[in-house]
Amino acid sequence: MLNQEDENDKRRSHQHNEILGTFEEIYGNKTTIDVENIFEKCKDQTKKALVLGRAGIGKSTFCQYVTYRWAKGEIWRQYELVILIRLRSLTQSRYSSEKKYLPIDLVEKEYFEVDDISDEMRQNFKEQCNKGRVLWILDGYDAFAQNIPEQLKGVFQHICETQHHILTSRPYAITLAYDTKMEITGFTDENIAKYIQQFFDQITVESINALSSGPKLQKFLKSNPSIWGIAHIPVNLELICSLWSSYDWSKTTVLTMTQLYSTITEWLCRRYLTRQNKKSEDMTKQGVYRKCNTELRFLEQLAFNAMQRKEIMLPPELLEETEIEVDCSLDDYPQLLNMGILKSYDDKPIVLWKVGERAATKEVIDTILNALRGKDAGVRKNVCGTSEDG
Repeated sequence: MLNQEDENDKRRSHQHNEILGTFEEIYGNKTTIDVENIFEKCKDQTKKALVLGRAGIGKSTFCQYVTYRWAKGEIWRQYELVILIRLRSLTQSRYSSEKKYLPIDLVEKEYFEVDDISDEMRQNFKEQCNKGRVLWILDGYDAFAQNIPEQLKGVFQHICETQHHILTSRPYAITLAYDTKMEITGFTDENIAKYIQQFFDQITVESINALSSGPKLQKFLKSNPSIWGIAHIPVNLELICSLWSSYDWSKTTVLTMTQLYSTITEWLCRRYLTRQNKKSEDMTKQGVYRKCNTELRFLEQLAFNAMQRKEIMLPPELLEETEIEVDCSLDDYPQLLNMGILKSYDDKPIVLWKVGERAATKEVIDTILNALRGKDAGVRKNVCGTSEDG
């Protein structure tokens, strides 16, 4: 019979093997490919590629990256226009159910909501699409697939069936058939080392200890296999670096996943209190949690409700349901949703927050559409000017 210590060791070993299994599942038995060669394996005349990736792995960053490289004339020169559409923005509240939408309507709505596109520009855009000179980058099918507005099903199907495009999604959400499938696997071991070095190089001016922090963090991560595994996901590594620069880890030799997530929660709470002009430096961990008790209770219940409904897009009715369950009104706590976990994308629903997202500006698309007739060579230099997305 196993004693309690043996059982704990067995449980830790099982958990460790599961984590390593997940890590190997992501990185094992795969062949790397340069982004410019994505369409080489496409058999059909209409080029279609499915790009899969787990949460926080960098799918949206990939979309921004390839659009930027096309803008510089480095890849896919056969296309006159590359359009990045964030599918989570195609919602019932933004698109009238009384209208039948065309592809140009998506461009107009996403980038020209204030201005109208002329009939001449519409016709020119249609011609470019018919000639196969337009590439659509459709980012975030997993969120979109949960609740595709009826009025947008036709135009989405049209783009997927007739237009050159790249579709990104989390692996579990996709049911569409694609001959060309690829996966973003996140950071390699070398990427991790480079990211950590760059992160702490940037904050050296702020902290005299930053110079030595990078190598110490790398050593620490490699000695904690479970944390090392999740550090290959970019958003996780960013959080880990931020935590390492904010806390004294000198006496910590082993870090479990539970401890890591607990520290992340504390860090987010302290940052939230600072933004509320409340000092937390001298507070204990429990003191911080007491100050954020209402916010944490609400977010815990909201996360549980969303998980039960299998949703990452959180509609207003889910917020209202959670308000009732925890007896907490957002009217009384309007700052509650500003802890850095959630993000509003169209002033209506709330979407799970992602780090470092950017979007092409309206002026950029305007420049492209106006330049299509004359095939202005300078348009590529301006196609992907970006602005920080709150």
